[in-house]
Amino acid sequence: MVNRYNKVLKTVLEVEYPLIQEQLWDINLKLKKAEETLNWKMEGVWDHISMVMDDVHDLEQRIQKAKNNVEEIQTIVGSWASPIFVRRDCKRESLLSLEDCQDRLERRYSLVRESGQRIHLLVKALDPKAGLPPLFEVQLDLVIPDLIFQPSLDPGTNDGFYDVVEGLLNDIYRISSLVPRLAEHSGFLHYQADMEDMADLADMRHELMGRVQAVMAACCDYRSAFDHYSYLYGEDRKEFFRQFLLYGHILTAAEIEAHAENGVPESPPTLQQFREQIDSYEKIYGEVNRIEPISIFQSWMKVDARPFKASLLNVIKRWSLVFKQHLMDHVMHSLSDLDEFIKTADKGLSKKVEKGDYDGLVEIMGHLLAVKERHSVTDAMFEPLKQTVELLKTYEQELPEEVYKQLEELPEKWNNIKKLAIAVKQRVAPLQANEMTVVRKSCAAFDVEQQRFRERFRKEAPFRFDTKKPYQLLDTKHIEIKQMESAMTSIYESAGLFEVIVPDYKQLKQCRKELCLLKELWDMISLVGTCLDDWQTTKWADVNVENMDLECKKFAREIRNLDKEVRAWDAFTGLDSKVKNMLTALKAVAELQNPAIRERHWNQLMQVTGVRFVMDSDTTLADLLKLNLHNFEDEVRGIVDKAVREMSMEKVLKELKMTWSTMEFQYEPHPRTNIPLLKSDEELIETLEDNQVQLQNLMTSKCIAFFLEEVSIWQRKLSTTDSVISLWFEVQRTRSHLESIFIGSEDIRAQLPKDSKRFEGIDVDFKELAYETQKTPNVVEATNKPGLSQQLEDIQSRLSLCEKALAEYLDMKRLAFPRFYFVSSADLLDILSNGTTPQLVQRHLSKLFDSLARMKFQLDSEQKPTKVGLGMYSREEEYVSFSEPCDCSGQVEVWLSHVLDSMRATVRDEMTEAVMAYEEKPREQWLFDYPAQVALCCTQIWWTTEVGIAFARVEEGYENAMKEYHKKQVTQLNTLVTMLIGQLSKGDRQKIMTICTIDVHARDVVAKMIAQKVDHAQAFIWLSQLRHRWSDEERHCFANICDAQFLYSYEYLGNTPRLVITPLTDRCYITLTQSLHLTMSGAPAGPAGTGKTETTKDLGRALGIMVYVFNCSEQMDYKSCGNIYKGLSQTGAWGCFDEFNRISVEVLSVVAVQVSGETLINKYKQSRAILQSLEQG
Repeated sequence: MVNRYNKVLKTVLEVEYPLIQEQLWDINLKLKKAEETLNWKMEGVWDHISMVMDDVHDLEQRIQKAKNNVEEIQTIVGSWASPIFVRRDCKRESLLSLEDCQDRLERRYSLVRESGQRIHLLVKALDPKAGLPPLFEVQLDLVIPDLIFQPSLDPGTNDGFYDVVEGLLNDIYRISSLVPRLAEHSGFLHYQADMEDMADLADMRHELMGRVQAVMAACCDYRSAFDHYSYLYGEDRKEFFRQFLLYGHILTAAEIEAHAENGVPESPPTLQQFREQIDSYEKIYGEVNRIEPISIFQSWMKVDARPFKASLLNVIKRWSLVFKQHLMDHVMHSLSDLDEFIKTADKGLSKKVEKGDYDGLVEIMGHLLAVKERHSVTDAMFEPLKQTVELLKTYEQELPEEVYKQLEELPEKWNNIKKLAIAVKQRVAPLQANEMTVVRKSCAAFDVEQQRFRERFRKEAPFRFDTKKPYQLLDTKHIEIKQMESAMTSIYESAGLFEVIVPDYKQLKQCRKELCLLKELWDMISLVGTCLDDWQTTKWADVNVENMDLECKKFAREIRNLDKEVRAWDAFTGLDSKVKNMLTALKAVAELQNPAIRERHWNQLMQVTGVRFVMDSDTTLADLLKLNLHNFEDEVRGIVDKAVREMSMEKVLKELKMTWSTMEFQYEPHPRTNIPLLKSDEELIETLEDNQVQLQNLMTSKCIAFFLEEVSIWQRKLSTTDSVISLWFEVQRTRSHLESIFIGSEDIRAQLPKDSKRFEGIDVDFKELAYETQKTPNVVEATNKPGLSQQLEDIQSRLSLCEKALAEYLDMKRLAFPRFYFVSSADLLDILSNGTTPQLVQRHLSKLFDSLARMKFQLDSEQKPTKVGLGMYSREEEYVSFSEPCDCSGQVEVWLSHVLDSMRATVRDEMTEAVMAYEEKPREQWLFDYPAQVALCCTQIWWTTEVGIAFARVEEGYENAMKEYHKKQVTQLNTLVTMLIGQLSKGDRQKIMTICTIDVHARDVVAKMIAQKVDHAQAFIWLSQLRHRWSDEERHCFANICDAQFLYSYEYLGNTPRLVITPLTDRCYITLTQSLHLTMSGAPAGPAGTGKTETTKDLGRALGIMVYVFNCSEQMDYKSCGNIYKGLSQTGAWGCFDEFNRISVEVLSVVAVQVSGETLINKYKQSRAILQSLEQG
């Protein structure tokens, strides 16, 4: 045992060790236990030793077997190493031999295929589980039309295999319920609950059931592999064989659809097709017979397919037998039928016929005719029958001996019968000739009779629609035709026996055809007549036109489907006209059922048709049909259309009455006086407009006659309502606007006493009218009161006088302070109303000045603001003290002029001081001492001065003067940039950023002059720049560019940013300033968003002038433009007109004259001057 164990350990390879590791551990445990616990005297020691020895021996044998199998596999694979293709004659210098390459490949493929099967068997032999019998078995059976397992393996079925295994596991768990628990206080009687809660057992159970589901799925896949045989037991064998016998194959859906009208043409199968069908089933039989009866899945599930196999083989046999049996029956029936025919014919032809024996002669002629008819078919049947017998022999289908005997004897017997028939025909020829003469006479006589019957049938048959008792006539004619047909059949039979050509007798056949058509036609006439008679008794209220119309259309379709031959008959024409008239009448009836029809419309209908009747609950459909509505279709439609339109008018008028009976005014009290003011109601206005349009549409209708008076009344009412409401809102709006001016503003009342008095009278009248109207809430009633419209028009005319006086007053104020031209009338009125309180006017300062947003006022002893201004604040909250206190008392236009003068004086004084103090301290300190506008302008002044000094030094011979100044500029810029990086207030940061923007341009100009080696101040590159200079004599700042000079206007601009100056900006500056210098206007052009307006505004800031920007539109008229020019002329400000081309052409012509006049005034130095920049976008 020890030697074997050591041999195993020494010979096992590293890759093999994991495969036997578990068994080695088991043996080691047993050996260790034996060393520690066993001795020779213990009972059962030999049994233990034998058990361990058996384990070691089994392990050794399996390892040795595995090694042997691996060696054999290596040997087999090694045999594949020899080359498939070798050099010809095995010579080194020869080419590859490819003559027998296919044979070589086949041999090699066969070798690899056989070797592979051997390797597969060797590998399976290594499986430790190989050879173990399965645990479960299921049977696969065919229960047509399904393949089923017993027990079932389909998921979800009751009592299936899954339930069986689960039941087994439950039974195992139930064992623990047999052991009573000792601890009675636990609440459980046994240990089953503990077993079910054990995680290890639950995992094992889950794994086991998972394997069961996997094997069930594998078995179901195995069953699905046989689905392609389902047609054998799923198709109807009888139907299949029926179609095969008719068409030679099963018809497809496409074939059936293609021959839907005439049917698929028959094509009986050939013997070859029978052979192909039988061979196909024989082949399938062989395939099924090779199916393995037993299959093992996962080594523990056995599937027995023998029941399925046996059932399927039986089904295939039945299919094959159907075709074989048909061939056998065909052979036997064909032969037996021929044998019987030959016996009968032989017996009949052997009889003797004497002259005058008519019945015997007829019998003989019948047998001769039968032989003649079977001649060609019988001659051609023997060879196919022999081939069929041979085919059946190949399938081991034996026929009775009698069949073989008949197949040998019948051809000879058939030849004898043919010879006998020829002899008999020659023998009875004289008798046949006599009878042929008789038959011909009978045919001629019958032909004359059928001609006479045809003429009688055309006269007596019920072809007319007004025929009485048509069915009796049809029955009579049917009996007569039947008798004639019987005689004709007898003649046909005799003629066929004696080979006489018989006429077709078309006249009699035509009579039969027409009789059938007449029967069909009169059935339809009867059906239609009965249905229409039933309808006529229907009460008017119960008439269902839709169903009747559908039924009539159905009749019409059936009539159209009748044979075309009947369409020429009077009966058909009458029926067709009756149905068509009914359809037309039903259309009229349907229209007359319209709820819009009133009594007046019925009277109109009676007048048109000329028939009078009483329209009440007892009126029936018959009463209406008496009107012959099908003759008055257009008139009925016209009456109904008129009724429908009148009904829609009636509905509109009803809705109108309902709407305006509930429509009331909404009021809201005046905030100060509580006067009821009419509230704007969009719904009311919209309804009013819609209803007026509706009434206007009604008036244009051709059917207005009945409602003309009512519509006219409503038109007048709503028109009055519309005009009164519009007038009321206009008066109310104007009065509310003027009330705060003439009543709320003492200043205006003092200035306009007469108009204030007039307005008080208007106010009293309007209040009385408002209170009076409030008492009548309904809109139509309130607005249609007599004299209301005249009262409102009177108030409106007086309000117009007040508005005119107010407008003249405002124009007077604008003339006193021209900047009022640039604020709206509402803002101006607010300014004038609060003119004595400067603190309340402050909110409008930003509209009058460029950047002056508010003012600082001196406080009195009670810390209340007085009317003395101490300084001004910009929009950016920059504060600048006035050089002298500003008096803001008196009228508003006066003290605003004082503010304007103080603003300009302050900016001028600050600039004077800043220019003088520029060199007293470093610039970075100096600029904090003055407002941003002053610091920027003085920086530009000193830039002009320092560049002029540099030019002077260059002229004196100091060539680097300009370069040194350029270095100074760079240093100053770097200092400002350093300051921006540090801590600064918002205002200071903006001031320095603006100075940096202008300084960068100044530096670039100097650098450009250095680059171009400019050495004198008269160079164009320098003259083309906007240069600020300070005049000590005049104490004014001037701006020079080229040959133009402008006085700085000292408008306070606050702490605003400036645009970056580009070459395009310089060009705009030159163009605009030269235009102004020549007393002309300028119009920068370019795409949207390129900065035309901003450049113009920036030029204005550079000159310290107020720039007003106007966005032009089609709404601007010559008056508004004239007011703008008035303001610009008096203030000296610039006007920038954006999108100037949007002004309408008519207005532009007047504006052109205005602009031309202002330009001429300025050009000839009149007392007024205007400087403006026109920008056309």
